[in-house]
Amino acid sequence: MKSQSTKFHKHFWVIETLLLGAGAPFLLFPTVRPTVTVGVLALFALWWLARWGLERRPLPPTPFNGALLLWGSAVAVGIAVTAVPALTLPKATGLILGLATWRYLALTLHNRRDVRWGLAWLILVGLSIAGVGLLSVHWSVKIPFMQAWIARLPQQMLALPEGPEAGVSANQLGGVVAFYLPLALAVALGKLQAIPHAKNRRQGWGTVGLLAGALLGLALTAGLLVLTQSRSAWIGGAVGILTLLALWVGTAKRNWPRRVAGAALVVVLVLGGVVYARTGPAQIVALWERPGGIETDVVGTVTLSGRVEIWSRALYAIQDFPFTGCGLGTFREVVWILYPLFTISPGHDIAHAHNMFLQVAVDTGLPGLIAYLALLGSAAAVGWRVARRDVSLRPLALGLLAGLAALHVYGLTDALAPGSKPAVILWLALGLLTGMAAVGDDRKQQAEDFPPTHSVV
Repeated sequence: MKSQSTKFHKHFWVIETLLLGAGAPFLLFPTVRPTVTVGVLALFALWWLARWGLERRPLPPTPFNGALLLWGSAVAVGIAVTAVPALTLPKATGLILGLATWRYLALTLHNRRDVRWGLAWLILVGLSIAGVGLLSVHWSVKIPFMQAWIARLPQQMLALPEGPEAGVSANQLGGVVAFYLPLALAVALGKLQAIPHAKNRRQGWGTVGLLAGALLGLALTAGLLVLTQSRSAWIGGAVGILTLLALWVGTAKRNWPRRVAGAALVVVLVLGGVVYARTGPAQIVALWERPGGIETDVVGTVTLSGRVEIWSRALYAIQDFPFTGCGLGTFREVVWILYPLFTISPGHDIAHAHNMFLQVAVDTGLPGLIAYLALLGSAAAVGWRVARRDVSLRPLALGLLAGLAALHVYGLTDALAPGSKPAVILWLALGLLTGMAAVGDDRKQQAEDFPPTHSVV
C-alpha cells in the first residue's frame, strides 16, 4: 500500500487543483446552482476520504492541526444550530472553500519554488478581488475633499450573484487592501536586499525590474486603500506597515538593515504623531461621529455610537449562546428579533457585528473564538520561526504576519465575517505559512542576513 500511495502521490496535486479550481465558483456562490454545489461538496468529501484511506491521515502534520480541529468542530455546531439555513449556507460553503484552500497549499507546497507559486496565487486572488471590487463596489463620499475623485470612478458596472443590491461594500474592499499593503512593502524590501547579491548584470537588472513591479503594486494598493475611504482599513493598513517595520527590526541579524528599518519606523511614528497632534482627537473621532451619521454600505447611516450599540447586541448574543453561537451567518436576522437597535432604523441590513472577534463568537460561540485565536497564535509563531531560520522566506513570512495584523486591526471596527467571499485571503495566508514551515532548513542560507538571488520574494 505504501508503494501504491507513493506512486499516486505525484498525481494527487493534479486532482486537487482541478477539484479546487472547478469547485471554487460554486462554493463562493452556492445558491446560483444549488444542485451543482451539492455535487461539489460530495466530490470534496469523497476525494478527502479517498486520500485519507491512501495516506492513513486526514491532514498533513502541521502546527495548525489542533486549532483547526477545534475550529471545524465549532463551525459544525454553528451550522447545526442555525435557525436560518438560507443565511448559513453561503457562509458554510465559504468556510469549506477556505479549509480546502488551506489543505491544498499545505499538501502541495514542499519547496521554495512551490512557495513562489503559492505567493503568485495569493497575488492573483488579490488582483481578482480588487478588479471585481472596482467594478461592483458602491462608492459613497465619506471624506468631502475626495468627492471629485469618487465621481470619476465607475459606478457598479458589475452585479455579483448573491451580492447586495446596493453594491459591494467599500469597507470590505478596504479590509482586503489593508491586508495586501504591508505584504507589497515586504516584497519590495526583499527585492531591495537581493540586488547587491546578484551574480551577474542580467540577474541584477531582473531583480531591479521585480523591485519596480513591487513598488508599483505598493503604490496602486495604497491608492486603492485611500479611495475606499474606510477609516478602519486606513488604520489597519498603517498598523500593518508599523508591524512589518518592527518585525523587520526584530529579525534582522546585521546592523544596517536593522538601522534602516528602525529609522523608517521612527519616521512613520513621528509623522503619525504630527498628524495626530495637528488634527486632534476630536476631529479624528468626527470621522466616525459626524452629525447626521456617515453612510456605510452595511447599515445605512451609522456613527461610532451606532457601532458601539451593535457591539453591545453581539455581546448579548454571546452571553445567551456562549457555547454554540446563534448560528453561522444569522446575526443579521437574530439582532432584530432578539436584540432590537435604537440608533439604527429597522430594515437596515446588519450584515455582521462590525468586529471580527465578536462576529466569530456570535457565529460559533466562545469555543470557536478560542479556536480562531489559536489559529492566529499559530500563524504568529510559525511566521516568526520561518523568518528567523530562513532569510529567503523572511520577507514573505513577515509580510504575511503584518498583513494579518492589518486585517485584524481593521477587524476591530469592521469585519470580514467567517465564510464571507473576501475572507478566503485569510486561508491563503495560513496555507502559505503552513507550506513555508514545511520547507527544509537550509543551513547555508542561514549564514547570511540577506536573501540569496533565488529568494522567494
